[in-house]
Amino acid sequence: MENGSEQKKKQLHGINLLDHINRMREASEMIDIVLVAEDQRFPCHKVVLASFSPYFKIMFTCGLVECNQGEVVLHDVTALSISIILEYMYSAELSINNLTVQGVATAAFFMQIDDVFHICQNYMTDHMDSSNCIGIYYFAKQISAEDLEDKAKKYLYQHFSEVGLHEEILDIEFEQLMGMIMSDDLNVSREESILELVLRWVNHGKAARSQHLIDLLKQVRLMLVNPSFLRETRKRNTILLCNSQCYDMFEEALATIEKSTQVSLTLRYGMETTSLLLCLGNNSMGIRSKYGSYAEASFCFAPATRKICFIPSPKQGEVLGTVLAGVITNNNDIILAGEASAVRQARQKVRMVEICRYHNRGNYCWERLCSAEYRELYALGSVHNEIYLIGGQMKLKNQYLVTNCVDKYSIENDTWRSVAPLPLPLACHAVVTLNNKLYVMGGWTPQTDRPDDEPDRLSNQMLQYDPVRDKWTQLAPMKYSKYRFSVAVVNSEIYVLGGIGCVGPDRGQSRICLDAVEIYSTDGDFWREGPVMPIPLLSLRTNSSCAGAVDGRLYVCGGFRGADRHEVITKEILELDPWENHWNVVCTRAPMHDNYDVCLVARLNPRDLIPPPRDLVDR
Repeated sequence: MENGSEQKKKQLHGINLLDHINRMREASEMIDIVLVAEDQRFPCHKVVLASFSPYFKIMFTCGLVECNQGEVVLHDVTALSISIILEYMYSAELSINNLTVQGVATAAFFMQIDDVFHICQNYMTDHMDSSNCIGIYYFAKQISAEDLEDKAKKYLYQHFSEVGLHEEILDIEFEQLMGMIMSDDLNVSREESILELVLRWVNHGKAARSQHLIDLLKQVRLMLVNPSFLRETRKRNTILLCNSQCYDMFEEALATIEKSTQVSLTLRYGMETTSLLLCLGNNSMGIRSKYGSYAEASFCFAPATRKICFIPSPKQGEVLGTVLAGVITNNNDIILAGEASAVRQARQKVRMVEICRYHNRGNYCWERLCSAEYRELYALGSVHNEIYLIGGQMKLKNQYLVTNCVDKYSIENDTWRSVAPLPLPLACHAVVTLNNKLYVMGGWTPQTDRPDDEPDRLSNQMLQYDPVRDKWTQLAPMKYSKYRFSVAVVNSEIYVLGGIGCVGPDRGQSRICLDAVEIYSTDGDFWREGPVMPIPLLSLRTNSSCAGAVDGRLYVCGGFRGADRHEVITKEILELDPWENHWNVVCTRAPMHDNYDVCLVARLNPRDLIPPPRDLVDR
């Protein structure tokens, strides 16, 4: 208490001293130096300037001419910037905005006031967007603010499609535009946007810029542009029609496109972004490579290219110790739920459901998002970028109870609230999102009509939740009561695959491992049979799916196989084309962990992930 009181006393003393000195400045008392910028005069005190600025300290103490002068003229800084910095020195208040921040940062850099310089950099980072990132990037480059320069460049390249639509980019120099469009790191999905930008930039100052058109077009990967777009662009732009060299470049590109079915040009960063099947979990067994350990990485598969890579698991940084469920939001956020690591659990007083989110910034790629009241065997869903924790099993007074409670988390507001409960208690069920509604199916539910039998029965119910009305609706039931099945949405239909179950409502009859595929149509509220799977298959975790849909096709990544329960782990990846109605094996020995936790589909760039070791690729 005494230390805290002393600290507070010192703080008040410092505030009072600063306040008295500021009053002296305002009253022009004991003024011993006047700063001049843009013909405006700023009376102040040498001791204050020297205490904040090494530049002024050296000036006033090292025998320079300014030591004995009453005025110091400052060049290349604005009067407004000097006024703002002096106000900060005398009152600890730094009033900056989008119009003044660069001028203040320049003056702070010139006067070596590091704290103001860093505050300005942080302000520009926090207020960076697609309309100003170019200006921030070249400003940071000019004053050698390396950290800000790096952040602005990453933002510029990552948001280049939006940046190219703003007027700011039309004012940059030829060399600057060349440097940008030469890069492989631009996050653009279509080369057409680069071609359009080049033509907009040239037409913005046609008289002076036409001479650069050929050099710029050489950096546009014309063979990646749609042929119809090339022809239409040439037809609409007289600057291309009037230049024979430009015309020939377009003709050569069109001829090459027509002859070749496969383009060998290097793709830009954004063109490599693709839908990946993510087999996420913290199990460390099953991936063996002589080139290093992959215990803390999870397997990823790109159906479009048949290539593999790895994503860091949430075990890194002790974010999650156990993964129990996952979901992808509308914003392509990868969300995982589970339990904290053993180290974090030891520091917690209460056991909680821990929820984390993936990002590709820095060494640790998973960040804690929120936590909720503890339960297990729940389902995790998402609508409108809000997360739903649905049902599950809770422990109350040393007794496990299956619950029907549903809680919703708003990522934007960082708040939880309860919504309409399930019509019946459920655990080990599954949930998918379709047309901004949640669909919950299968799982366990308690039974009370036969006290001598098992306490739970399998469910064949299909339930729909409408977030707008906050209401659950019971839909047509599945043919099988089941759990440990996989589920995915393909072409606006819900596919339910495999699992353990029995035909019709569960009344205690024997259960079998299923190879059945049931398909639900939301238009008519009915189920139909799909093509049976090559083998009876169970999901690897009781309440998570091993399936995902990419480009209108269904994929199942591994699972437990066998006619009797779950004995053998398969590492095959199965593919179903709904139009052909036939299963194919697209990968026979995928280097995934023996018992991963959940399969999700997200759009990621393989460049941001971990490349596979050579021996796993060869295998």
